Amino acid sequence: MKKKMLMAIAYLLLVSSWGIAQQKVTGTTPKHSPEEQAKMRVERLDKLLTLNQTQKDSIYNLVLAHAQQRTTLKNEGGNRKANIEKFRQQREAQTAKIKSWLSPEQARLFEEQQEKMKSRMPKHTENQ
Repeated sequence: MKKKMLMAIAYLLLVSSWGIAQQKVTGTTPKHSPEEQAKMRVERLDKLLTLNQTQKDSIYNLVLAHAQQRTTLKNEGGNRKANIEKFRQQREAQTAKIKSWLSPEQARLFEEQQEKMKSRMPKHTENQ
C-alpha cells in the first residue's frame, strides 16, 4: 500500500514538473501585465534614485503608456523588425523623458545604470 502511494506521488511530481518545463520551452510562461511592468520599473528606479512622489507618478504613467503600446504592437503581430525599431524608439523617448524629470545627481546615477545594462546586453550584428 505504501509503495503504491509513493509511486502515485512520484508520478504526480514528475507530471507537474514536466508541465512546468514545457511552459519554459514553449515560451508560454505568463507575462507581466503593463501595470505590473510599470510598477516594477518604478520600484527599481525608486530604489536606485530615491524618487519623490511626483517623479514616481510621472514615471509610472509614462512607463504604463509605453508598456500598453508594446503589448498592442505585439498582439497585432506584423513585421518583427519594424516592431523592434518602434520598441527601440519608444525606449529612447522614454529614457529621455525620465531623465528630464530627474535631478542632476539622479540623472547621473540613472545614466550609469543605463550604461551597465547596455554592457550586459549581447551584441547583435546587422546580418543575423
